[in-house]
Amino acid sequence: MDLPVCLIENSADGKMQVNAEAINILSQITEPVVVVAIVGLYRTGKSYLMNKLAGSQKGFALGATVQAQTKGIWMRCLPHPNMAGHTLVVLDTEGLGDVEKGDKKNDMWIFCLATLLSSALVYNSKAVLDEDAIEKIHYVGEMAELIKVRSKDNGDDEAEFDRHFPIFIWAVRDVTLKLEFNGKSITEDEYLENALMLQKAKTGQKGSAKVERRNKCRECIRMYFKERKCFMFDLPTANKNVLQNMDEVSDDQLNPEFMAQTNTFCDYVYKNAGIKYMDDVHQVNGKSLAHLATMYTNALSTSNAACMEDVVTNISVVENTVAVREATQHYENKMKERVTLPTETLEQMLKLSEECEMEALKIFMKRSFKDNDYQFQKQFLEIIEQKKNELFQKNDTESQAHCEKLIKTISKDLQNCLDQGSYVTSGGYQKFKEEIKCIEEKYKNEPRKGTKAEEVLQKFKTSKEMEGITIMKSDEALSDQQKQREKKKANQEKQELQRKMEEDQRSKKNKKMEHQRRIYEENFKETAEKMQKETRMRQKQLQDSLQHKTTERDLYRLQGWDKQAMIYQKQINFVRKMQEELDVSFWLSIAIDALGCIAAALLPPPYRLAAFAIAQVLKVVIK
Repeated sequence: MDLPVCLIENSADGKMQVNAEAINILSQITEPVVVVAIVGLYRTGKSYLMNKLAGSQKGFALGATVQAQTKGIWMRCLPHPNMAGHTLVVLDTEGLGDVEKGDKKNDMWIFCLATLLSSALVYNSKAVLDEDAIEKIHYVGEMAELIKVRSKDNGDDEAEFDRHFPIFIWAVRDVTLKLEFNGKSITEDEYLENALMLQKAKTGQKGSAKVERRNKCRECIRMYFKERKCFMFDLPTANKNVLQNMDEVSDDQLNPEFMAQTNTFCDYVYKNAGIKYMDDVHQVNGKSLAHLATMYTNALSTSNAACMEDVVTNISVVENTVAVREATQHYENKMKERVTLPTETLEQMLKLSEECEMEALKIFMKRSFKDNDYQFQKQFLEIIEQKKNELFQKNDTESQAHCEKLIKTISKDLQNCLDQGSYVTSGGYQKFKEEIKCIEEKYKNEPRKGTKAEEVLQKFKTSKEMEGITIMKSDEALSDQQKQREKKKANQEKQELQRKMEEDQRSKKNKKMEHQRRIYEENFKETAEKMQKETRMRQKQLQDSLQHKTTERDLYRLQGWDKQAMIYQKQINFVRKMQEELDVSFWLSIAIDALGCIAAALLPPPYRLAAFAIAQVLKVVIK
């Protein structure tokens, strides 16, 4: 994108709505996205930083007056500078506290949307991190009223914010102070952490309510954002004319120290802002980001609150439906590409189908998520079975039609002789047998007969048995004793033909069962691996959260803030309980049992025992 596009805008009724053009752009992006959003007071230079992240001088409107330029949330998408195959989405937001707008609710929505949509949230302010700066980011302390993690009240949504919220970067602009604390030099991050320390109001001091409000904001920043970073920027230039035309001047016209700080900021964001995730484990691409933006915006505009679990569940239904469609379509397309009907053997058909089924399964597994009760996986398996059965039936039908036509052509002379009674003569039976054998040899030498070749041949030979007996009985060249021997031999051949047909049917059935066993074994394996991977990712998220909360609790205890330390202790207990519930073998056992039930529902009785046996073996291996 050469120029930004408005993603979320203010509607005529004062609410917010997504812009169809931006949604269409996002919907074309299939790569994972890294989303960086910037928020802050208007006229603080947010757009300049976003242009630098986008690697350009111009793009987001900078403006040169006291009037705010950016309205709503604007978006720019570009290839990620450091991560091949990923897209960087940069969001520039409407300035908070615009006196012309005077709508605090709109500001709160902007702040919440930026937080919910981003991998990295940049808060932009000016000059110094003092009490006034802390009070101006009061939006953080109000987010718990607008954002819910789960649809059912779990008693502590705030305990889970740090697992779902982005990294937090505070950019302080136009800094003139020295980085010192108690006479010692400190880093930018230490400066931020010191600014976020709780302040105690002096006894009887007026304005204690302000202190409490600012402390509430500090507490929320520390609680909600486990990864925090601070960047401080010198004044870009002392030249007022240059300041008013930042999108026109070259970098060498700006303060070298400011440019170095800007480059360091961009490098940090490129390296540390990660892929946006849903449900802790599912990577967000452009299309799902479009869904997130739409659903979060609608939720805030209609109910003044957004539930993360509800939004993710709704998106999962859309994504899982697409996963089923894409995977089954892949199977159908690849079978058409690779299979020329009729196939020479059943084994060939099974092999090609198995290859395509495995590919389709991987496509489904990669895209699907949050498939509660495996309803979409069951749907995927049902459709694959249906399409496979249709193809197998078509393969058999085409083979049978071809073979019947072939043998009819080859046996045309035989049939003419039978119709004319040419074999009802002395020595006719021997000639009849020789012709049958000749037809059989010619038939077998013909290529590409397909899966019904043997069956059609056996039926042809069976259909000529009665005519053969009639010819034998009328053959004067044969003695009664020879006729008895020929009759006995004919019965033996008939029994052998019947045995071969039954054996062929059993063989085909066994091959199909073995094929189905491998398919369900792979299904169980893929599901188990996906469950293990997702569980480990969730475990890491919980462990990181636990470490963050433990550090904060210990710090509050050290500083004598016992009430805050107790809040963290409750959250620590909450996270530990979640860790206990997230036992890998337990959840995998449930998953495999569920898949066993799916197999039982889909498979005919002979296959069910094999499916359950596979499930039990996998459970033992996992343990």
